[in-house]
Amino acid sequence: MGRFAHILSICGVIFLAGIGGPDKVRADASLAILDEINALRRQHGLAPVRLEPRLTVEARAHARDMARHDYLDTRLPNGDKFETRLKRAGYTYKRMFVQLAAGFSTPLGVVARWASQKATRRQLLDKRFADAGLGYAAKQVSRNTQRLDHFWVLTLAEPSTAFRGDWRREILRRVNAFRSGHGLGPLRIDRRLSVAAQHHADDMASRDYFDHVSPDGGTHGERASRAGYRWRMVLENLAAGQPTPAEAVEGWKDSPGHRRAMLNPEIREMGIGYAYLPQDRGQVKAVHYWAMSMGHR
Repeated sequence: MGRFAHILSICGVIFLAGIGGPDKVRADASLAILDEINALRRQHGLAPVRLEPRLTVEARAHARDMARHDYLDTRLPNGDKFETRLKRAGYTYKRMFVQLAAGFSTPLGVVARWASQKATRRQLLDKRFADAGLGYAAKQVSRNTQRLDHFWVLTLAEPSTAFRGDWRREILRRVNAFRSGHGLGPLRIDRRLSVAAQHHADDMASRDYFDHVSPDGGTHGERASRAGYRWRMVLENLAAGQPTPAEAVEGWKDSPGHRRAMLNPEIREMGIGYAYLPQDRGQVKAVHYWAMSMGHR
């Protein structure tokens, strides 16, 4: 049974060049840009985006790097992707978009140009984005040169959050609906199987692995036995990266092995575990970890 990942990252850039003058950009340039973006969103009935400190720190750092090294790109000076900045800052997200501009001397000019670009306007009006980071840096250049003198960075992100609803009941409902569609009876929640599943979800998150066998060799059968479940059969489905029960179950349905496990006619009970690790800096970096134990006694 393989790993499923559904953490999405969108990163786009349109290089803009305007004619910037020597006018001094206001100290509150970030707030001015934020106000303009939110005014546009209000016109379309959308909630405003908020200035997120970590995104803003990294946007400003990127603007300074571009000014210092005289380039225009979402990549860092060493070639790393922009996402590297956010991971170092400890900001976790479902989706992220980066927009750059250079040459514009005023915030209003930058936003007006972004709003006039179809692809960028679509991102500005994406209802799923809630956080924003804004950065600006300038450099002194001669009027007689063609080098860029104003650098702007906008980051929009859909933050990663723990699932807030009753995820155990939601998965049970979806799995039973799937079984019903194939003429099978419903499963019921077993407390002991839930203890085993929760332990494994927590263990994968804390010890940075994604596998049915734990680093010390523990198996799903042993976990069920330790939880007091005297089983004749026990099966296990795992998922990593999906932020909702719906996406976890859909991933299982699309996988032959997981699908067979959910449609096994002999199982009668199930237990579910979920762990959320927002600062997931290990090798797996899934943030969301799901485990489902199924069996009969």
